[in-house]
Amino acid sequence: MSAPAPNSFRITTAPDLVYGVWDDKRFETKSADWTQVPGAEVHLMLGQGWPSQGAQFVATFSAEALCSDNDDDGQGVLQATVFFGDEQGEPVSTNHRFATARGKPEWSSHTLIRTVRFEPDTAERDVSARVKLKLNGAEGGVQNWFLKIERFSL
Repeated sequence: MSAPAPNSFRITTAPDLVYGVWDDKRFETKSADWTQVPGAEVHLMLGQGWPSQGAQFVATFSAEALCSDNDDDGQGVLQATVFFGDEQGEPVSTNHRFATARGKPEWSSHTLIRTVRFEPDTAERDVSARVKLKLNGAEGGVQNWFLKIERFSL
């Protein structure tokens, strides 16, 4: 059996825990900095006294998104990702295109998946998952979103 590539993983069991949170409220922003979607957070702890000392987490975020261009050049982008504590879930990119401004802005459904692995350690760590957005040459937001976190203890 070959070992998985560094940018892949294999899980042979069901998740230990599955968390879900959602909201139907609209959140819009014009920020060029990562801004948390209100309520799009799952409290996750690792270490002694918590469900596990290490874990592989898989996050799925789905939302209706809207992105409108600030200068009508068609290059406006609504970026989205999931942070686990201060660490971005993989794949990490400087180009997280969740929605792109095209023509007349319309709400449309989008989904992303991110993952992160924290090796076992007895030290207590807050690795809470938070969905964050930022805009590049645009304004926009999300509504009717759902965040699911699957926890695979190590």
